Amino acid sequence: MAPLPGHTRHCFWDVRFDGLDTEKQAFLVIERILDYGSDRDFRWLLKHYGDGDIRAVITKSRSLSRRSGQFWRCYFNLEENEIRCLQPPSSRAASRHWNE
Repeated sequence: MAPLPGHTRHCFWDVRFDGLDTEKQAFLVIERILDYGSDRDFRWLLKHYGDGDIRAVITKSRSLSRRSGQFWRCYFNLEENEIRCLQPPSSRAASRHWNE
């Protein structure tokens, strides 16, 4: 698979950009571009990954912001209950003793 183009570097501020493998780390690459990328970055993403791979990240990612989740939900015509980042937090977290 093709290496990441330089214009996507801003999405990967916390990792070694040159060391990213777009095939082995596809989930991270797709997730970051969906959340932080520009139109140009997204066009590259569409060109290099299929709709199925992109939809899988949208539905499975817990790290996408709610704002991004809502945008991509509309873009790909997905249901809100399919998208993990749009689901309420686990009820177990609310029942912990330190939350009382």
